[in-house]
Parts: sequence; C-alpha cells; structure tokens
Amino acid sequence: MAAASRTAIEELLHFFDKTDQENASGTGSQQQAPVVIRQGGNGLGSIVAALIIAGAAIYAINVWSTTKKETAPGKNLEQGIERLKDAAGQAIASRQ
Repeated sequence: MAAASRTAIEELLHFFDKTDQENASGTGSQQQAPVVIRQGGNGLGSIVAALIIAGAAIYAINVWSTTKKETAPGKNLEQGIERLKDAAGQAIASRQ
C-alpha cells in the first residue's frame, strides 16, 4: 500500500512539475496577471483613528475632572475640621 501511495504522489508531483513548465514556457493556458498590491486608500482609516484618539482624550478629561470633583470636597471638609479644632483650642485657652 505504501508503494501505491508513493507512486500516486510521484505522479502528482510530475503533473504539477509539467504544468509549471508549460506555464513558464507559455505553451500552457493563459498567463496569470501579476498581483498588484495598492497602498493608500480613501482616508477612512485615518478618520477612524482620529475619532478613537478624540474619544480617548474626552474620556481621559472626563475621568480627570470627575476625580478632581470627588477629592475637592474632601479637602474642604478637612480644612474646615482643622479650623474648628483651632477655634476650640483657642476658646479653651482663653477660659483658663
């Protein structure tokens, strides 16, 4: 069975080799046109990239401003507590 499959493989290789030779010499069927890869386009990729970058910038600004708003009241509250401590300390000191 191995010999039969080896013969079949050899026949296929011979067929493809023969086909390649015919195509190279021009005696076979039509010649294939060369593959042309065009670069560039209509700018759609650039537009999509610009929109992604703009969206990321807007998101970053939104997160930054939200974080800033959340921390600002905490600072004001902390400063108010410090003022109350100072005022209470002064009131106690003036009574003594």
